[in-house]
Amino acid sequence: MAAVTLPGGECSNLALLKIDQALDQVHFDLRSHRPAAAGKKAVNRCLSDCAAMACVPTAILISVALPQTATTAMMRELFDGCQAAAAAFNCPIVGGDTAIWDQRLAITVAALGSSARPPIRRSGAKAGDALCVTGKLGGSILGRHLDFIPRIEPAQQLAAAMNIHAMMDLSDGLAMDLPRMMTASGTGACVNAAWVPIHPDALRLQQRDGKPALHHALCDGEDYELLFAVDSDDARQLANVDPEIPVTIIGRVTPPQGECVLVDDHGHIQVWPKGGWEYTGGGT
Repeated sequence: MAAVTLPGGECSNLALLKIDQALDQVHFDLRSHRPAAAGKKAVNRCLSDCAAMACVPTAILISVALPQTATTAMMRELFDGCQAAAAAFNCPIVGGDTAIWDQRLAITVAALGSSARPPIRRSGAKAGDALCVTGKLGGSILGRHLDFIPRIEPAQQLAAAMNIHAMMDLSDGLAMDLPRMMTASGTGACVNAAWVPIHPDALRLQQRDGKPALHHALCDGEDYELLFAVDSDDARQLANVDPEIPVTIIGRVTPPQGECVLVDDHGHIQVWPKGGWEYTGGGT
């Protein structure tokens, strides 16, 4: 999101803005997915960025480019999916635009957020910080990439309980997103492979394709969990945060200009894996 200071200069005058796209046969596939699921995902992708800054979403704008084959029933179902996602966080859809063209469905969602405290950015991690994630990672393509819940409320609770130095959502996978946070912060990171929380879906994919579940947890993307850095003393308080929020310490931030590395089960330092979700023009 972009943070735009309005006249006055205080946090209450800070407008947090985000815009995101969701495309048929890239982020969803209407050949097998319902329009409601596509609408829900399009809105939740944008709301996940609100969670990443621990802000409260206050309004949504939606613009859709509908295929010429779209029916009234399809459009209604699409809107219902968008509406359900926004309503889950009491965030009204306040407007938008509709067009029809000879291509696939494209949904553009813009969100306005607000925060009573300075927004959390991805650029504030400090050497010695604990690196943490919410939830479990990997295997989202088995269905969670359509039906995830943005971590709006956990982000609010974590931000109220401790001083989070840096945070972002894991939309493209830990393998890709962690280096982005560390580059923005001017630091490196050391992640313990045994500490990475692996989702059961990653284990299911391992049985299908033979790739290690850890690979899926690091590289699949579209988990939409939170990655954040906190002072090591604050990290000890994570157990005192709402037990409904699953949080795992996966490693630490290392000194400025360091690299991201992975420590394997034998304590050996490995090169940080390459991977993550990248748009290639193909399907989901």
